[in-house]
Amino acid sequence: MKKRLLMVLDFDGFLVNSYAILRDTMASFGLDVGDELRFKNRRKFLKYLGGGRELLNNLVGFSLPKTRRLRERLTEYYAESAAVHAEYVPLLNEMIANPQIHCGVLSRNYAINPGPVIRAVLARSGVQEAHLDFVIPLPVGVKKGEVLAGMRSTRYVENLLAADEVGDYTAGVAAGYECLMASYGFDTRERLEVKGEVPAAQIYDEPSSMAAALAARLAPYAVRSGTSALASRTGLWGASNGARYEAKSAVQRVQE
Repeated sequence: MKKRLLMVLDFDGFLVNSYAILRDTMASFGLDVGDELRFKNRRKFLKYLGGGRELLNNLVGFSLPKTRRLRERLTEYYAESAAVHAEYVPLLNEMIANPQIHCGVLSRNYAINPGPVIRAVLARSGVQEAHLDFVIPLPVGVKKGEVLAGMRSTRYVENLLAADEVGDYTAGVAAGYECLMASYGFDTRERLEVKGEVPAAQIYDEPSSMAAALAARLAPYAVRSGTSALASRTGLWGASNGARYEAKSAVQRVQE
């Protein structure tokens, strides 16, 4: 069956509360990124070094841990602690099961081997990640808009992007996507509206309201059959749910 909807999802800040992971990673080295609201309102570079209150102390301490060790610790925290917001898990699995929807993750993530990290977090959260159509970690320096533009195809009737930052919205609009934006991630509602010029009606303040909006947008593509499409695509996945990562821990898999 021809796929009709391209559904691109952001990961950090949108599917996962990445602020908590970054905060705990930095804190493990004695560094402070500040409270969440102030973190959201900073420019990208300063997000990770802290604001005026934390910046000087962090600059002194930042040279102590090697960058590689910071990324290793970040990878460990993702693999062991990060989880997809519960509201998105059944929605993601429905999209994965639907033969009319081409869906997956496109996100910039600073962990080591970010693709396996993202997949490990999705799997541990109960998402059937092995059946996603794509998981694309954006390398540093690569523009999201260029990748989004390259993903478009005449096979799709609609192109939809769900994300959380002003840059995501700008890239999505330029590439011809309809965008739904979350204000609970890395950018606040005020920043999205003022800096990003995102229409208020396209901004959602909680994972629950965003999940409901996405479900409504996906309704026209609902599978109407007596047989579960998910079962047909995943076979005995449910029966082996606990065996997905029993051979190796998520950390071991990520660091290979």
